[in-house]
Amino acid sequence: MRWLIWVVFALAMLLWTAAVFVGTQVLGWAAGLLSSGQEAAAVTQAVQNFPWPAWLAVWVDPVWLQHLAAVLTQSWAWLTAVLPAFATVVGWLVPLAWVAWAVVALGLLAVAVGLHVV
Repeated sequence: MRWLIWVVFALAMLLWTAAVFVGTQVLGWAAGLLSSGQEAAAVTQAVQNFPWPAWLAVWVDPVWLQHLAAVLTQSWAWLTAVLPAFATVVGWLVPLAWVAWAVVALGLLAVAVGLHVV
């Protein structure tokens, strides 16, 4: 049954590594997109001019939808103002994610070795 311990360890490490890799890639992509500010005007324009479906007006008050669009526009404006600094933070978050990966990997290895020895 020792082989099962190492198969489970290998699968857990594979999943953990894939999760951290995808997370750091998405984090870097989002930071680049949001810190560039190029998309800010396009998103604001799209939200303000969004054609709400006619069937939605039956279920939701159109005034509320206008308020929702205003809130989304203001939130996006705030994010684009705040997130250029996010690119700097990502410079620290990505290596920190890999340090966390290493700590968890060592913990998984310690558990696998402990189960193997027992």
